This record gives sequence, structure tokens and C-alpha cells, in this order.
Amino acid sequence: MSFEVELDPRKCNGCEECIEVCTADVFDMRNGKSIAVNPKDCVGCLSCVEICEQEAIAVEETGVKLSNTCAALLRDIL
Repeated sequence: MSFEVELDPRKCNGCEECIEVCTADVFDMRNGKSIAVNPKDCVGCLSCVEICEQEAIAVEETGVKLSNTCAALLRDIL
């Protein structure tokens, strides 16, 4: 599974709580605000969403993304 991480810089107050709680090192600080520097590494635990009192972070499951080759192989099999 993959996840999409969205951060609203207008809501972020730069508390760095998301950086501390994220075990996948998704976030970093830039200009006093948190940004998702490694969003593809998100494991979807939602710890960042739960810790953010400003509700600046949203994480959504995007599903499995197949390469064109993999999709073609599956079509052939099915």
C-alpha cells in the first residue's frame, strides 16, 4: 500500500511533533514549517495526524500502484 501525505503550511506552527513521532522520517523542517520530504516512505500509521493539534496533516491511502509491466502480466493471467 502507498499513502499520500499532505501538509497545510498555513496551519503548521513549527512545533516539530510530527518529526519526533514519525518512525519513517517523512518530515523535515524548512523555514520554520514542517514539510514532507520523504512522503513515499509513509507507512500509514497516522501518528503524525494524531499528534498534530493544528490539524495540519492529512494522510490518505492511495492503494497499490502497479508498474505497466506488472499490470500487463496480471491482465494476461486473468
